[in-house]
Amino acid sequence: MRPATRTFEDVCEELDHRRRVALGFERIEALLDLLDHPEHDLRIVQVVGTNGKGTTAVALAAALEEAGFASGAYLSPHVLSYVERVVIHGRPVSQETFANAMGEVIALADEHSVPATQFELLTAGALKVFRDAGLSWAVMEAGLGARHDATSVAQPEAVVLTNVALDHTQYLGDTVKEIACEKLASLRWGAILVLGSDDPRVEEIARREADRVGVKLTEVGEVNEEEMSAFGFVPYAARDVRLGFAAAEVLLNRALFHGERKRAARRVKGALPARFEERDVRGVPVIIDGGHNPEALKATLGAVRARYEGRPLAVVFGVLKDKDAGSMLDLLKKRADALVLTRTAGAGERAAEPTDLVREHEPIDARGERARVIEEPLDALLAAVEVMEGADGVVLVTGSFHTAASVLGWLRGGGQ
Repeated sequence: MRPATRTFEDVCEELDHRRRVALGFERIEALLDLLDHPEHDLRIVQVVGTNGKGTTAVALAAALEEAGFASGAYLSPHVLSYVERVVIHGRPVSQETFANAMGEVIALADEHSVPATQFELLTAGALKVFRDAGLSWAVMEAGLGARHDATSVAQPEAVVLTNVALDHTQYLGDTVKEIACEKLASLRWGAILVLGSDDPRVEEIARREADRVGVKLTEVGEVNEEEMSAFGFVPYAARDVRLGFAAAEVLLNRALFHGERKRAARRVKGALPARFEERDVRGVPVIIDGGHNPEALKATLGAVRARYEGRPLAVVFGVLKDKDAGSMLDLLKKRADALVLTRTAGAGERAAEPTDLVREHEPIDARGERARVIEEPLDALLAAVEVMEGADGVVLVTGSFHTAASVLGWLRGGGQ
C-alpha cells in the first residue's frame, strides 16, 4: 500500500535529503519505466550550456505556447521554492500539483528500491506533470552537461546549446572543447541542434558532432537589439531570449509573428527569480543576480553598466567553494566601488567562507580599499545600501543563487 499523500513541505524535505551527484542512467530509466514513460507522450527539447539555460528554456516554451502549442519548462536550480522548477503555460505549478507528482515518484522509488537522486526524482516528476497536463512540448533544462544528465534519457528531438564556459570542471573537463563535447553528448541521429554560441571553439565542436551523429545544425544570428531593448531585457538576457525564440522558429519551421514574439516576451519578463531582478531599498536600486561563474558575472556587470551608466556600484558577493572565486573577484576589483563579502546562507558546507576568500585572494575594490566581511547576507546588503545612499549609487547582490535567495525573500516581502 502506498503512503498517504504527502504535504508540500514533506516532499521538499525528502528532496533536500536526496541531493547528491550520481552518474549513470539506470535510476532515471527505472523511474520513467515505473511511470509508464511519460516522455513518450511529449515532444522534448533539451537546453544545455553553461549560462542562460533557464531564460532560454522559458523563452522557448513561451514562444511555442504563443504559437498554439501547450508547453512546459523544467528548470534548475530553484531560488525560493521547488515549484519554480516545473512551469506550465508560463507559470510555476501549484504546491499541490508539485507535491502530488513528486510524492508519487518518491513513493515509487522507495517501493521499488530505486536509489534516485533529487535531480532524477524531479526530472521524472516533471515529465509526469507535463504528460498529465496534456502538453505538446516539454523544454528540459539540463542540470549538468548532457552525457550523464537525467534529462538526456527523454531522447530530445532538438538540443539548444546556449554557450560554453569553464564551470563544473570536476565533472565536465578542463577546457572549453572538452566541456562542449559533454554538453552535446545527448545528440542522436535525426535530431536538430540549435547553436547560440559564436565561440569558434564551440562552433568547431558543434559542426563536428552534428556531422558525426547526423543532425541538422542551425546557428542563431545576431540579436535584434532594438527589439529586445523595447521588450525591456538587459543585454545578456536579450541574447538568451533571442535564442529561445530562434529555437522555436526552427521547431515550428516558420518565423514567429510580431504579436507572438511580443506576448512571449511579456511571459518571460520577470518569470525567473534572481535574473537581474531589480528592487529598491531606501531609494537605492538593488539588483539581485545569481551569476555564479566568471562568464555570468561579466555579463551581469555589463548589464549593470548598460542600465546604470556612470553610477557608483557596491557589490555584495557570496560564492560556493567549487566556483572560480579568484577570477570573479578580479572582475569585481575593476568595477565595484565598494565590495562586501558574505556567506551563502542555505548552502551548508558548500559555502565559501568570506574570511577564507580574504586570506586567499586579498580582494579589493576599484578604489583600492579592502573588501569588508559581513557574514549575514541581509546585513551585508543593508551595509552596501548605506554606502550607496549618499552617492546616487547602485547595489548588486551576486555570486550564487544561494546568495540571491538569502535576500530576495526579504526584498519581495517589501522589507526596507
